[in-house]
Amino acid sequence: MTWHPLVWAFWVAAATGGLLYAAAALQATDVMLNWNPASADMDQLRRERRAETAVLLGRWSLGCLAAAALSGLVGIAAVWHRMVSGAMCGTGVLQAMGTNGSRAMIFWGVTLLILYAWRVLDGLDSHHPLGVLTRAGTRIMISAAPFFVLALLFSWQALMRVETVPAVSCCAAAYDRVLTGASETTAIRLIVPVCLWFSLAGSASLLVMAASAIRSPDRTSGATMAIVAFLWIIAAMVAVKQVWSAYYYQVLSHPCPWCLFLPDYYGMGFIIFGCMAAIAMESTALWLVNRARCRYPVLADPAGERIQRSAWRIVTAMIGFTMLTLGPAIAWRLRTGAWLDGSP
Repeated sequence: MTWHPLVWAFWVAAATGGLLYAAAALQATDVMLNWNPASADMDQLRRERRAETAVLLGRWSLGCLAAAALSGLVGIAAVWHRMVSGAMCGTGVLQAMGTNGSRAMIFWGVTLLILYAWRVLDGLDSHHPLGVLTRAGTRIMISAAPFFVLALLFSWQALMRVETVPAVSCCAAAYDRVLTGASETTAIRLIVPVCLWFSLAGSASLLVMAASAIRSPDRTSGATMAIVAFLWIIAAMVAVKQVWSAYYYQVLSHPCPWCLFLPDYYGMGFIIFGCMAAIAMESTALWLVNRARCRYPVLADPAGERIQRSAWRIVTAMIGFTMLTLGPAIAWRLRTGAWLDGSP
């Protein structure tokens, strides 16, 4: 599998993005340490040029790294399981990768979230001639470095491990538990309903808060919305895995979110989890912009516009997520007269 074209595409995008990021971070270091917008000497003019160079390189780096992460996700979810003995979906691929695969995904996600936060602040900073957010933005950009290095390290270890492991069990283990009559643990039976109802309540709360941010961006509490959004994401992931996915599979006791990414289910996993990722990114952006507006009142107008844009994106993503999760369940209920678990 290490010779698969998608693996090469992943490494080419990651290497290109990494080189661009290293160059941008090098330029940003001097800006972070010595930025002085009140000065007009040659050193400050040189730093302004370096800041502009870092912004340009950082944007290209973010695009390349996002492409690398997406190609890796596509490989795990829908392509590489064909090269892993016993794998049926991304679950088998991650089993073959061991813990390194999950770690790589976590660090890739953190890296992209940090760089997106930098991009949000950079866009807001471009509205002020003195660059009041330049130093804060460079700090955020440079802080992504250790997470990016770990993402590359675990990605390498995960991909190198795949071809040396024996056959994996993948989803066969879940089917074996169903056939043998193994029941869910008490903890799962207690957690799933709580997460289900919290995800529904959280969806309604986020829609209300986003609508309020669109109407009155000056009164938006970015921190509250970010906290609710990330708690909702945790509950929603459990609900998708344990409840909503069953209406796509049309079978109970198969809590495998990776099967949703397969062509058999029209790749709905990409859209469902993509909506969740969009909500995570935009809620983070909303919090950062609201904090920047409080510290720098001169950015109130562009910050208000950015808050409204983030709120609209959250509303759009939440509507898409709700339609793709709750929609199939309601359609099943209307068609059969009962929910999939047999309850009326």
